[in-house]
Amino acid sequence: MKKEEFKQFVASHPALVEVVKNKTHSWQDLFEVYDLYGKDEAMWDRYLKNSTETSEAASSKMNSLGELTKLFKNVNIDNVQKYIDTAQKAIGVIQELTGSKAAETIAKGPSMARPINKIFED
Repeated sequence: MKKEEFKQFVASHPALVEVVKNKTHSWQDLFEVYDLYGKDEAMWDRYLKNSTETSEAASSKMNSLGELTKLFKNVNIDNVQKYIDTAQKAIGVIQELTGSKAAETIAKGPSMARPINKIFED
């Protein structure tokens, strides 16, 4: 009888499962407290509060995910593709301009020839 009630209590408060997994308490410890004091013991407040906070955090994450989904529903993929194409063209032009200048400088070499007898700027 008490065992079944304890199982229902644990099922309604999943934070207790985490307590046992983290080895803070064993199932035996939790059952003994439940058996002696019932579900109104002050010890449960800590776990009940945590489970409420956990469910509130999960709810806020779902709300954020819903807002993100709404944002993506309003995005026009064709416009995004046009912007990407334009950006790629601009980058290509910049690369051509900077690449050709660098190639000319390398091909030209230094602007003045160094005298043969000066090695280390004597």
